[in-house]
Amino acid sequence: MKVNDAISGAIFLAIGIFAFVHAGTFRTMPGVPFGPGLFPRLVAVMMGLGGLILIFNGLRAVRYQPWLRLEEWARQPRSYLMFFACVGVVLFYIVVAEELGFILTSSLVLIALLLITRGTSRAPSSVLIALTVTASLHLLFADTLRVPLPFGLVEGWLVG
Repeated sequence: MKVNDAISGAIFLAIGIFAFVHAGTFRTMPGVPFGPGLFPRLVAVMMGLGGLILIFNGLRAVRYQPWLRLEEWARQPRSYLMFFACVGVVLFYIVVAEELGFILTSSLVLIALLLITRGTSRAPSSVLIALTVTASLHLLFADTLRVPLPFGLVEGWLVG
């Protein structure tokens, strides 16, 4: 699928503006010379500038390029299944992660995505990959970086 750069640029610009405004709401920590919104705002500014460049280039090319052109792979139903699966698992994670916890929710999400993308004939290796990636992510974020991930149902198993 080929989308005109002006459309992609407008999306990047909108995300950059939203991120810049939202980063301004982060609370500052005492004794730190810069606030927690500094780096997200730098990234937001870069996204916005990149978006403006894409918009400019896309509007210049609109004379000889359509706004949207679907390639053959984009006309296949499987492509739509994979797209909606990605959106669905993100929504699923948002809704149930607090209740089920990071480990269980991430495992379910990754297993589902791997089964859809790799096929059910590779189910054993998909489950193994999903569990390994989930454990690695938990080790990296919760243990190493001290990011508070929700425990959910697993907390009762680990504590009790």
